[in-house]
Amino acid sequence: MNVETTRFGVLEVDDGTLITMPSGPLGFEGYTRFCLIQHDAAASFRWLQSIEKPSLAFVVVDTSEYFADYEIEISDADAAKLQLEDEKDALVLTILTIRDNGQDISANLAAPVIVNSKNLMGAQIVLSDERYTTQHALIRTRAAKNIATKVA
Repeated sequence: MNVETTRFGVLEVDDGTLITMPSGPLGFEGYTRFCLIQHDAAASFRWLQSIEKPSLAFVVVDTSEYFADYEIEISDADAAKLQLEDEKDALVLTILTIRDNGQDISANLAAPVIVNSKNLMGAQIVLSDERYTTQHALIRTRAAKNIATKVA
């Protein structure tokens, strides 16, 4: 399938990789079909691109790559909505906000996008865990992780 994007032009995307978000992301409930675009193979940042609106795309990362201690618990209702039977099948993404030409990057850990990797059903789920906010620093967390690795 061809997907029109404002950032990358028209891209060829395998129909079998399309993510369905029946409720859409928060604030964009009318948009329910997305794909993940990795525009730079060396980068961990990806784009959650709307299939329905070329200008609607979110920069996302897999939380496990940046936040080793990030643990979430979702309700049985949310798990049922995603038809998620095993937590190992959950791909947990966080939407990033990038400011100051990339000098300030924060992650929304309070409302991750969870995708069932088996059926590609997804949802942005607001967590009730008060440890997480919409503005967790990404660069400092990544730098701290790299420093810890070098010291060990």
